[in-house]
Amino acid sequence: MTLVLARPRVAASRRDRTPMVFALGLVVAAAAYLINLRGGLDFDLDEVMYTIAGQNVATADSVSWTSEPTAVHPPLHFLLLGGWLLLTGTEHSSITEALYTARYLGALFSVLTVALVGLMARRYTRNAWLVGAAMLLATFDGFLLRFGRTGMIEPTAAFAGLLVVYLAVRLRDAGSPAYIGVVGLASGIALLVKEPLLFTVGVPLLAAVLERDWVFFRRATAAALAGGLIWATFPVWATLNGAAGWWWSEHDTSLSRLAGFLQVSGLNRTGVSATGVFGDTFRTYAGGYLIFATGAVGLLVLVWRGGLFHKRRLNSRDASLVAFGALSYGFLAYCVLVGQANEQLSVYSVTASVLLTVLARGPAPRLTIVVVALAGIVLWVLNVVFVHDDGTSRMGAYLTRTMSCAPVNVTGNALRWAPALPRNHVESFTDGGLALRSGIRLFLLSPKDSRMRYGVSSPTLDGFVRAYGTLVQSYPSRRYERIELWTLPTATPAFRECGNTRPAASPHASARLFLTIAGGTMGVIALSMYAWHVTIRRREWARHWAKR
Repeated sequence: MTLVLARPRVAASRRDRTPMVFALGLVVAAAAYLINLRGGLDFDLDEVMYTIAGQNVATADSVSWTSEPTAVHPPLHFLLLGGWLLLTGTEHSSITEALYTARYLGALFSVLTVALVGLMARRYTRNAWLVGAAMLLATFDGFLLRFGRTGMIEPTAAFAGLLVVYLAVRLRDAGSPAYIGVVGLASGIALLVKEPLLFTVGVPLLAAVLERDWVFFRRATAAALAGGLIWATFPVWATLNGAAGWWWSEHDTSLSRLAGFLQVSGLNRTGVSATGVFGDTFRTYAGGYLIFATGAVGLLVLVWRGGLFHKRRLNSRDASLVAFGALSYGFLAYCVLVGQANEQLSVYSVTASVLLTVLARGPAPRLTIVVVALAGIVLWVLNVVFVHDDGTSRMGAYLTRTMSCAPVNVTGNALRWAPALPRNHVESFTDGGLALRSGIRLFLLSPKDSRMRYGVSSPTLDGFVRAYGTLVQSYPSRRYERIELWTLPTATPAFRECGNTRPAASPHASARLFLTIAGGTMGVIALSMYAWHVTIRRREWARHWAKR
């Protein structure tokens, strides 16, 4: 008689806990970004401009925030924003209300980016602990947290860039029609959100070179070309709207900024201290800097262990991770050393640094991950949970309540302050003496704006107001350090109409036309790839039956 022993059940400890960890990571991310939104009421100029563009898309079929089309960025994010404002019923609301609503879209894309980081980590490891660690680091990265509480383009762009890389890894061994169609469409969408995401489009090409897989290289090149074809709908749209000259003017400026010939923001501006900029933002981004540092170490370790220094071919796993890290850090280094070196461009390299921190060094570097995660959480608590950043809204309410209709020379940019001062006409004099002679007696100052020379602000104007004026009111601001109201004596106070005129929407920026051109191009590419796939399947079917 033979005894048959039953197989022991797999121990509970060996069950795949990744779905549970993934779900928990999403809950933590959602909670963190909702709390993030609660206290961050100060807003940026870019948020105001993008909100106006979104409202114009929703109400006037115009991708613009001035009388000219929006050409410095492609239209896709603003179409998404316009749809979001329609969905939330804020397309006709005040700019401030619509702006705060737009921030929920940014938070949503931030949480989706955390989810995509988890899915990306899962492609490289079956260790649920590492998947959860990657999601946790992404959630509390200083850069993602900062922009996840804004209505700016960065959360959308960070998600779109990572989506290209994820799909390229996910479909690495798929057939050419599927790979080119899906990755090509994702690449085009990313470029129509933010053009610097070109480096993410190049990740699969570099990975193919590191693998020395020339079949995959040709496939990745075809996908990149498909993405470029989709991006080309942007200049075509501008041309059909009669705005080709404006489009080129804006892109000529952008290219000069990218090449470092024109410095208007970031660390490399003339007259602005790079160490001062770094110091002003260090507390906000310290957790992000730590992840960048540990990710850079991870990239070097991965390159060494993979044998790249010895000219060995990398395997598929290492090649894609090295390519993503090399291009992300390369883009970041170029921006710091040559280009704009601003905080916005740093966001696009965050996800690669998170993945390299967690995955690049073989066995889980638990102590490193715990230290980095704790640093991010503690800084989030100090910078967000215990801080109510509302200096702009408090100053706006004070002026509206006590000095309604009095013109105010603002700090930074007039358009940023217009939504906060619905009853005060905003002025933007760079010369204090000229402002006084024009009858302006109220001045807003921000020490940070003055040091960084944002908009009309400068140390010269700041010094003039402080030398001859009287401080009336002051509110703390995490974003702007401090917002102060000063009054100066003037012989004849100026009279201005109460409030400010909203910028007119451009008649040469049709959102429907862009959707038609871009959507049609994507549809043609998708149908072409599907037809190619069907042709291949039919040929395989025919060969199969021919052998029978």
